[in-house]
Amino acid sequence: MTLSPVSQLLNQLFNIARAKYRAEHQAWVDLSIRLSGQFNLVTALPNIQREGDLDILLRCLEDEFDPNKEASGMDFSLHYQMMFSETWIIGFYEIIRTFQQRDLEAAAAGRSPSGVCESDEFKSVFTDFELLRMPIAKSEIAKDKKLKQPLPMRRVGDDKTKPIESYDPKDPGRFHIMATGVSARGSATWLALDGRDLQQYWVERRDLSDRLLALVNLLNASGEPEAK
Repeated sequence: MTLSPVSQLLNQLFNIARAKYRAEHQAWVDLSIRLSGQFNLVTALPNIQREGDLDILLRCLEDEFDPNKEASGMDFSLHYQMMFSETWIIGFYEIIRTFQQRDLEAAAAGRSPSGVCESDEFKSVFTDFELLRMPIAKSEIAKDKKLKQPLPMRRVGDDKTKPIESYDPKDPGRFHIMATGVSARGSATWLALDGRDLQQYWVERRDLSDRLLALVNLLNASGEPEAK
């Protein structure tokens, strides 16, 4: 089968990313094997590997980010990077949410959970994905049902002369536009806001990726056999 020019370029992009980030590519394969086996969920294996492919492509884009580059009307690289970054956040959130749900269902049925979701490492990374997923996918503040009253907010970029608006969790027309940025290493960042305690902090995409890959160390420490 002859590939179209777009398909050829797409294949080349991922091949370049795999060559540059060979170790990370293998780490995603190892993590997919370990986690899918730990949760007895074979469909998670290809899903994690697909998100891993997108991660190493994003790492290449992040490496090439130049804050000093002059803006060009024809350069949409940062736009595409942010688009892929948001897609990666939503995709991986669904995977780890499924893992958490399986552990909860196992505990409810009187079975032993995996032990992964109970770890501080997993809880921390899951919380960050959870806080990002809601505003990205639904334009809502994560856990906004915990708000006891409307939250006064000012839109990003508004000066102090403009009136403060309110985010009402009971208003069906509510929306929240999360502040975004780019870190010093060229990775997408988001200002996460937790509706439970109103704490907010910046989350970097590549940091989330690194923390996910570090879960292999947690599995190794648990005594589970390593992937071959």
